[in-house]
Amino acid sequence: RTYLVGLLVLGFGYAEGSATDWMPLALVDERGFDNATAALLLTVFMVAMTTMRLLGGPLVDRLGRVPVLLGCALLAIAGLATVIFVPDPVAITIGVVAWGLGSALGFPLGMSAAADDPATANARVSAVAIVGYFAFLVGPVLVGYVGEQIGVLSALTIVLGLLVMAG
Repeated sequence: RTYLVGLLVLGFGYAEGSATDWMPLALVDERGFDNATAALLLTVFMVAMTTMRLLGGPLVDRLGRVPVLLGCALLAIAGLATVIFVPDPVAITIGVVAWGLGSALGFPLGMSAAADDPATANARVSAVAIVGYFAFLVGPVLVGYVGEQIGVLSALTIVLGLLVMAG
């Protein structure tokens, strides 16, 4: 179970970290956005994440952790896929919002799931945290390296695959 929670946190961590590091560059270099608009869309992403983190607790209380995580994964997948594959600026903006909303709860809910059993919580939270922070630190580097070879938007398909796995 700890490994599965770790994979969930890995997928969501890659989605969050890669967005903050690579989305603006991909939008400027590969979608033709100007720097200010790309920076504004990063802000929109962050506002969407913050909004979901503020509203997520009551949502989890009402619906349960698993349905919320599944819904978040689907939302993040749809948003990221839109940003990668649909060149329309309005669709990209909607995709950025969906990507931000969907990415927001994976890491905190994964940590919560790792702590479910009080007898093993310390070790499990530590293991899941290592995987999560690995995703935040190494994920964007991998996307950057692959993006150097094939383009950042194409490299973000790695993140899309990890989100599908997390879902």
